[in-house]
Formats: sequence, C-alpha cells, structure tokens
Amino acid sequence: VCSSDLLTATDGIRFLAAEGRYEATGNVQLVVGDWIVLADRVVATLDAEQQKMERLSATGKVFLQRETLKARVSDLTLKLNPQKLTLRGSPINMQMGEDRLVSEGTLSFDLESGSMSLEQAFVLQAAGAVISGGAATVTMASGVVQELRVRDGADVEQGDFRAAAQSLRYDREAGEVFLEGAVVLQSGGVLLSGASAVFDLTSGALQLHND
Repeated sequence: VCSSDLLTATDGIRFLAAEGRYEATGNVQLVVGDWIVLADRVVATLDAEQQKMERLSATGKVFLQRETLKARVSDLTLKLNPQKLTLRGSPINMQMGEDRLVSEGTLSFDLESGSMSLEQAFVLQAAGAVISGGAATVTMASGVVQELRVRDGADVEQGDFRAAAQSLRYDREAGEVFLEGAVVLQSGGVLLSGASAVFDLTSGALQLHND
C-alpha cells in the first residue's frame, strides 16, 4: 500500500509479494485516495510496479464512502484505474447526497462516465418521490442522481399521487417524471389512464396524453 493509503485490521495483515497483494481480516479499515472502506475482510492488489493500489475487494459487513456516496453491502469490488465499482448484497443500501437507493443483487457503477446499471428490482427515494422498477440505468454527477431511466415496469409515488407505466424517466434538472406505455394514474379518488404522462415533482402539475 502506498504511503498516502491507510490499512488497518484487528486480526492481521499479510503481504503476498509474489502476487503483489495485501490481505487483511477483522474490522478492516482502508483509506485509498478519497475512498473509505470498512469490512470484515479486504484484499488489495497492487499494480505491476507494486507502487499503488490497482484493485480491491471487500466482503462481510461492508461500508463504503466517497464524498456524498455511501453504501452498505456484503461484497464490493473496486477498480481504481479506470474507476469501476461493483456492489453486491441482499440488500444493497446506497445514499447519494439526499437520495437513497435500495436493491438486491448486483449494482455496477462506472465512475468515469457516472453511469450506474441495475438489472433487478429497486426503490429510489429522490426529490420527495419514491420510484421503483424492475431494472434501470442511473446517471450521476456531483454525487447525486441526475437522470434515471426505468424499464420492465415502473411506479412512482409522491404524497397521494401514484402512477404506473411500462417505462419511466426521471430528470432532476427539469424536476419531472416522464411515463411511457400503459400509464395508470391515481390522485386521491381519481383514476386515469393514457399512453404517456409528464408529472412535475415540484408543482404537482400533470400532463396526460392518449396518443
């Protein structure tokens, strides 16, 4: 581990020189760059020159933090150049600024592009709304969700407003949710349906289209 990194563990740390790998177990604390990892076990692999960390994996009760991103999982893999993060758990709990995401299974995050992919059911709390669906792609910037695209069925709730559709797109900058395909809306005691809809999360305004 390079001089700017920190690695501690209560049950010991060993360095396998031939493999260029550190193995640490028992209340492991690792700081590498702006990443903080707490776990039961961590394996950190160095680059070919054994000058800096190239990849790490953590298992057990795992906590991860980088700026506004926090996660609690059972398993993670982090590649540092280019930066790619894979999280696994039942559940996966993530906090991104004020947004919260819960899922089960595997989550892949390309930190260079800010793109995160979910291939299983999830629930996202963002901008006062609860959005859920079967699979999604998330675009992040400055540590928060900027855009969410949901396929394979989507639901959104805010207050007494509820909607379901075949697909959904959430745009943080616009403050709107765009619903497409077999849209069903419920607000109070009113039930509506259409081909597509746009819901403003700030004003509560709704546009419903039948073509």
